[in-house]
Amino acid sequence: MRGKRLELPCDKVKIMAETCVENILATLKAEKPMVAVIDSIQTLYTEALQSAPGGVSQVRESAALLTRYAKQSGTALFLVGHVTKEGSLAGPRVLEHMVDCVLYFEGESDSRFRMIRAVKNRFGAVNELGVLL
Repeated sequence: MRGKRLELPCDKVKIMAETCVENILATLKAEKPMVAVIDSIQTLYTEALQSAPGGVSQVRESAALLTRYAKQSGTALFLVGHVTKEGSLAGPRVLEHMVDCVLYFEGESDSRFRMIRAVKNRFGAVNELGVLL
């Protein structure tokens, strides 16, 4: 809705309301997107496990299935995670060890500016800025 309000080209953006990883993967395989954003990983579950979404095993297995797909397909994958009031990643910390990079989007609610802070970067120091051309 925001994209339409701002008159942005949204015709190629597709949104899916789904929490079952197997259904998400089936759609990703059919659609073959260049970029996929999963918001949020703590709400997903895989039918292979009986535990509740957000638990260590569900987060680990859901993230593993999605990252495996991303590596095989070349899809850029963004896994969004909840953050606590204290500013740390909510739920099991296993997710931080599975991803290439952990970014925090920060800013005051009354400011129009936001900052991206890197706290983990598998490919170099977090204080380095790299640009792909």
